[in-house]
Amino acid sequence: MSFFEVLVIVLLVGGLILPIWWLVGTVHFANRRQRQQLQSAQRCMAFTAVMDRLMNEMRADRKRAPIVVACIRELQTFPEYRDISVTMINDINVSGSTPYDQMLKNELKKTEAFLLEASS
Repeated sequence: MSFFEVLVIVLLVGGLILPIWWLVGTVHFANRRQRQQLQSAQRCMAFTAVMDRLMNEMRADRKRAPIVVACIRELQTFPEYRDISVTMINDINVSGSTPYDQMLKNELKKTEAFLLEASS
C-alpha cells in the first residue's frame, strides 16, 4: 500500500466516517431526551386523570366506593407526586361503618404509608 492510499483511507475515516458517527450519536441522545420528556408528560397527564376521577367521585351524590378505592390505590404508582397525593388523602374524611367504608379507610392508610415510605 502506498503513502497515497494510506492518506486517502485516513482522510476518508477522519473526514467522513467519524463525523457521520458523531451525528448519529447526537441524534440518538437528543431523541432519548425527548422520549424521557414525553414519558414525564404522559405520567403527569395520567396522574391528573386519576386525581380528576377521584375528585369527581368524591363530589358525587352517590359515591361509588370501589372506584374511589381503585383511584386511591392507583396513586401509589405515582410516587413523584407524593406530596399532592398525601395532602389529598389527608383531606378525605370517611364517616360510616359499611364494609366499603372500612375498605376505604384501610386503603387510605395503606396508600399514605406507602407514599410516605417511598419518600425516604
